[in-house]
Amino acid sequence: MLFRLQPSISLVFRRIPIFQTRIYASSTAPRSDDDWEPQEQNTNDKTQENTQDDEANIASMIGPYISTKQVAFHTGQFDSEHIKKKNKQAFLDVIEAYKIQFPNRRGHVEFIRAALRRMKDFGVERDSDSYKKLLSVFPVGPYRHQSMIQVSVRFWPKQNETASAIVSAMESHGIPPDLEVVHMLREIFGPWAHPVRRFARFLYWAPKFINKNPYPIPWELPDDERVLAKLALQRMTSTVDMETKIVDIHSSTDTSSDIEHPAQEHSWLMYTHTPKQIKLTSTLPTDRPIYIEGPFGVYLRKKQLKYFVLRADPSSEYWQKKKDLEKFNTDDVTNLRSPFQPGSSLYIPPSVHELDDGIILSLCIIGKPFTSLINCWLDHLRRHHMSSLNRIAVVDKTKLTEDKQIDRFYTSNLAGTPEFTIHHDTKRLAEEPKPWWFKDETDDKEQ
Repeated sequence: MLFRLQPSISLVFRRIPIFQTRIYASSTAPRSDDDWEPQEQNTNDKTQENTQDDEANIASMIGPYISTKQVAFHTGQFDSEHIKKKNKQAFLDVIEAYKIQFPNRRGHVEFIRAALRRMKDFGVERDSDSYKKLLSVFPVGPYRHQSMIQVSVRFWPKQNETASAIVSAMESHGIPPDLEVVHMLREIFGPWAHPVRRFARFLYWAPKFINKNPYPIPWELPDDERVLAKLALQRMTSTVDMETKIVDIHSSTDTSSDIEHPAQEHSWLMYTHTPKQIKLTSTLPTDRPIYIEGPFGVYLRKKQLKYFVLRADPSSEYWQKKKDLEKFNTDDVTNLRSPFQPGSSLYIPPSVHELDDGIILSLCIIGKPFTSLINCWLDHLRRHHMSSLNRIAVVDKTKLTEDKQIDRFYTSNLAGTPEFTIHHDTKRLAEEPKPWWFKDETDDKEQ
């Protein structure tokens, strides 16, 4: 009699949520670290050391419910020797092979965690189809919340956290959300699960802020350094002064080399100037030097570029203008000006290039960290745009922040030496090697 009632009793217990958790955890969820086969303990010492290293690397990105050994096992699937080229198709093939190998989705949480760590190696971190393929690894049905109590108690925490990690990765890489992902999450976890609600917020806010960046740059940055330098200069100067012009100076070729013009001399530089900056240089005093400072860092997404600044000390007129501007308070109603009487004086605010730190005269990005390129920048400014620099001393305070030190670069600890008091167009420029594409007029006359 009891033998005949066993299927009915089992069906009744499967309807109870607490027994649902235990049943699905034992059948579909991955096993714990203690349930591994004894044959795993008989492996050689080298394999154990490699596994321990993998566990240490993985422990920083997984939760307390996830097996580190199985994550290390599935990580090896993405590093298999059978993968000849790591691309999108290879990534999708590994996921499809896992589905065929484990039809009951054993260890799917660890597999998804391992796949998230290897997406950058395959170049699919910004591909929406790859994230949808990862969501398809979840079994449909076992983890679907049947009531709000299951949602509030957070049933199946590691599955919910893994799905939230997929949504978080899509947010951090700026992938535009779509309704297909919402439908997949609703089928897996139900309509009120935490991953579904999080993606719903992402679906609401992402279209509102995707085009709100005042300094837009393309998602896929070009590999050409000159194009990146132009984007960086445009981003720094376009919103400050609309009259900014970018000058591009480069050699005719960057690959050829000979005895007269070695390969290290083939480079490029870009700098900016505006009519306001040219006018400011004509008002600078000749008894006070100007400075070249840098390199400073500017980021275009995850790529960093170094730029230099040609700066002068703020003048006394700037401090007077700033003092007058602080006195003029538009919120003060105790001393209102009569609209029927003209103003006693006309106030001219300082230029956008005049700051408390100094007067910005030009920005420059060079292709290689050579002092000759910096001298080339100054010489081009002096000849074509700012002739007033002939009468002003230039102090070079540039310094390298990279590990590779170049002897021809001046460092800031030499600022007190007499060399930096020599004018720009005399001995200092004559001693410095110039790029091969420059032809001095004096040299032509002597020839």
